[in-house]
Amino acid sequence: MLVISLLISLFGSCRAYKILGLFPYPGRSHFTVVDTLLVELSKRGHELTVYTCFPKNYSLPNYKDIDISDCFPSVPYGDILKNAEDLSSAFSDIRDLLTLIPSYEKISSCQPIVELRNTGEKYDLMITQTLITDFFTLFAYKLNIPFIGFFPDPPYQWMATRMGMPYNPSYMPHLGSGFTPEMNFWQRVMNFLVEIDTYFMYNVYSYERGNEMAKKFFGSVPKLQDWVKNTSLIFFYLHFSFYRSRPIVPNTVDVHGLHIKQSNPLEKNIEKFINESKHGVVYFCMGSLLRGETFPPEKREAFLYAFSKIPQRVLWKWEGDVLPGKSDNIMISKWMPQRDILAHPNVKLFISHGGLLGTSEAVYEGVPVLGIPIFGDQRTNIKSLEANGAGELLDYNEISKEVVLEKIQRLLNDPKYKENAKLLSDRYRDRPMSPLDTAVYWTEYVIRHKGAPHLRTAAADMPWYQYLLLDVIAFIVAVLVAGLLIIYYTTKFILRAIYGLICGGGAKKGSSKSDKKKRN
Repeated sequence: MLVISLLISLFGSCRAYKILGLFPYPGRSHFTVVDTLLVELSKRGHELTVYTCFPKNYSLPNYKDIDISDCFPSVPYGDILKNAEDLSSAFSDIRDLLTLIPSYEKISSCQPIVELRNTGEKYDLMITQTLITDFFTLFAYKLNIPFIGFFPDPPYQWMATRMGMPYNPSYMPHLGSGFTPEMNFWQRVMNFLVEIDTYFMYNVYSYERGNEMAKKFFGSVPKLQDWVKNTSLIFFYLHFSFYRSRPIVPNTVDVHGLHIKQSNPLEKNIEKFINESKHGVVYFCMGSLLRGETFPPEKREAFLYAFSKIPQRVLWKWEGDVLPGKSDNIMISKWMPQRDILAHPNVKLFISHGGLLGTSEAVYEGVPVLGIPIFGDQRTNIKSLEANGAGELLDYNEISKEVVLEKIQRLLNDPKYKENAKLLSDRYRDRPMSPLDTAVYWTEYVIRHKGAPHLRTAAADMPWYQYLLLDVIAFIVAVLVAGLLIIYYTTKFILRAIYGLICGGGAKKGSSKSDKKKRN
């Protein structure tokens, strides 16, 4: 009977839901993260229909992906290293993203998206990306279903605001600022100005263009700035062990590390290369969007020089066919199983651009990182590692033979980096539920509770002046001022009256005496 009861409790309440995934942003790493959740939902019996620029063609009976890569341009980051001397500032970070909005205006000619608009298909939930524009959330309005946002990074200000999540730039650094929560005065000034700039850029430009697109494509629909307040829940990458603690509300759920899966055995040639290295291995990869071969010759030679001076072997993800000047301790490959390499205990250092996926994997495995941030959240990620003593930042513009060698040797030879990386890994892994189980649970929770509006705080629906208590402050100030004015004028009136009585009485007495003298 006990076994039967357990089976009923485990499976008796299970129900398969129809879930729509809509992911138009052409950034592979962003989709790689959420794809882990989508596949798991399918494996648990839910029916997934996923619109993506990166179809995987899984052989899963409940998973159907629809290719929309021809509808949107690819992210123009492939040769970004060629222009890295002019690194984007935090002010231009959001502007660079918003320049992609006009490309979305061509959706009226995108057949899969048009068919989705006109579909009579019934869904229980939509999951979509929360970045650049909220235009695509309106598909949830047309289909009359709740929707979940997904953003694999700490939130931008506009994302936090719509969820009623506290957001204070005094200790919450802007995603592209490269600051840590312990900002000095001038960093707080800069962070505040960047947040103001970002807020107005998104709330003016993005909403304006998004509403124009919506009117042409959907017809009569709510304004985006009003509709997005119906977001049931947002998944963020915001783990306190990495980004420090900050207040969140129930409908903002941290799933940092969602994409990290169980490591697999390495290919024999790579495993042999790592195992036979007596002093360990350095792994060098600049991610999927940045091509190592675009390094200018002098910067490439700086790394070649440094690698030739260390006893460790080096695995270098190099997209070219030949690496000129390669020393014998270097193995190159156009693709490498990064997750599995970082899991090997003989890997001593990860040289990276500081992207979300690789940084999370390094933290999970306790591998120190030498980060060379180029754009987006990368500088913030590396600064977070520095703050935890598990890595260092190497500015792209400061790359030279001497600097690269000195940084690598310090990270390899000073045991504090490995010790701190291990401590960070322990904190990062110590959770009541895995990120994947957490994401699945809350996805199903939103469906079960019809959008779960009870998760929303009242702050999400407040005008900004009410949220900041400016109306209350204004009222209290007005009452105090009025009170002071009443006291002032009342006191003034009383004093005048007293003065009049005293001085007026004296004047009358004086005049009566003079009158008597005149009569005499």
